[in-house]
Parts: sequence; C-alpha cells; structure tokens
Amino acid sequence: MFKHLLAAAAITVVPLALAACSDDNDSSDDNDTYEVTTTVVSHETTQDIWVSAPDAEGPWPIIYALHGTGSTGDGLAVTAGELASHGYVVFSPTWRSEMDLECGYRYALTIADQYGGDPDLGIIGVGHSAGATAILMGGLNDAAYAAGGTYNECFTGSPRPSVLVPISGCHYEYQSNKFGFDPVPFSGRDVDITLVVGNEDTECEPWQSQDATEELNNVGYDARLIEVEGGNHANVVFYEIVDDEDEWVTAPDDPIGEEVVEIILDAINASQ
Repeated sequence: MFKHLLAAAAITVVPLALAACSDDNDSSDDNDTYEVTTTVVSHETTQDIWVSAPDAEGPWPIIYALHGTGSTGDGLAVTAGELASHGYVVFSPTWRSEMDLECGYRYALTIADQYGGDPDLGIIGVGHSAGATAILMGGLNDAAYAAGGTYNECFTGSPRPSVLVPISGCHYEYQSNKFGFDPVPFSGRDVDITLVVGNEDTECEPWQSQDATEELNNVGYDARLIEVEGGNHANVVFYEIVDDEDEWVTAPDDPIGEEVVEIILDAINASQ
C-alpha cells in the first residue's frame, strides 16, 4: 500500500492561516542562497515540527509545509532545505489531525522570530499529496483562524494566506476511496494558487489537479496549474521509488525536485 496518501475516510482538511507576501523583502531573490540550519521543536499541543532556516541574519518570510500520509515533518526535508537556502524559514509539522495542523501553525508563528522569520514578510502554504489537499482547503477557509480559532488551548487567531502551492494532490479520489473537492464555500478569498503535478504521476493522476484548477477558477480564484514533464508522485519532492514502488528513497539531487522548488519560488515572486 502506498504510504504517502491519506485514505478518504481519515482525511482531515484544516484551515491554515497564512499572511501576505511583501515586495519589500529581498530574501526570496533566487540568486541569493544561504547555508541552512535545522532543528526540531514542539509544544504540548503539537507533534514535532522540523524547522529549516537560513544561517544568516533575517528577517525572512515563512513557509508552512505539509507532508503526505505515513510520513513525518522531516519527510519534506530536502524541499524545505532548498527553500530555506533561498531565504525562507520553513516549518514542517508532523501531523495526524486537525489539531496538529492548527496548533502547529500557530505555535510556529509564535516562535518564528527566534529563527529570523517575520509573518509580515509573508507566509506561504506548501503541501504534498494528502498535505496538498489539506493546505489547499485549509488555506481557502477563514473560519478556524478567526480570533480564538477552533482550539482555544493553543494560542489565538492568525494571519490569512496569500500564496498556496499544493503539489500532487488526490483531491477527488485515491484507489477505491472517493472524496470531493469543493471550493464553492470558500470562494472570494484573495489568494494566489499554483497547483503542481507530475505528468507521470500514477498515484494522484494529473486530472485531479486539472479538475481542481478548473473548479477554483470557476468560483473566482486566479488559479494556475503547472504540469512537470517527467514528474511522478515521488520525485517532485526529491524521492525515488524503489522495490516495486513500495519504498521511497531520498534523492537530494533530483532535477525534478529542483524544478518544483523553482516553481514554488516563482509562485511566491509572482504574488508580489
């Protein structure tokens, strides 16, 4: 069984609050790269959160990055490190529930300044596989991050999103499990959306991102879809599938992963 997808019966989509990007920040210049430091943090209301940050004086925008099913916060370690090297503080939570996502997000914002992160410079949502659907539907929904939010025991409300980059999402079905993607209740948000999918993805086939993009545009979003030539469900986030597709092995130099990182950076820059 493929280990990086969330079964329909178990999927939890969460409103993830993100802030607008600022054109006053130069750290997202693709020509500037930095050494990266990595640490793990947690709060009593969260699971572990991996933090990747430039080893240089900030301030930096913030990226909240969600892994797929069966993985943990370090499952996007290579992608997070590449993004951090371009001047972003990346928080990658381990998540199993709505509370993990909402409390993890809020906690990340309360400690972001310790790593040079500044929400006023922008917060970007990135997700892969099940994390793609969670970051997309969560980022479109304002409700849970109003003052007090859903989980009052973990901090307070948070800023809203301006950029969402869902990668290889199963927005409608996976194997025999079917679930609906419906942006209609969340129409009217001011957010830039770039969906990404590999044209050779057989786990979350391209049509799912194609249909989601069409639905988003039909309700008034300015969403775009980028299909990556030669991309599959794994190499878009720096993995190689081995052993009859039952195991993923990190491939830190994979050119497809590098291309997806550039797509994320371009999506952020285009929003400014």
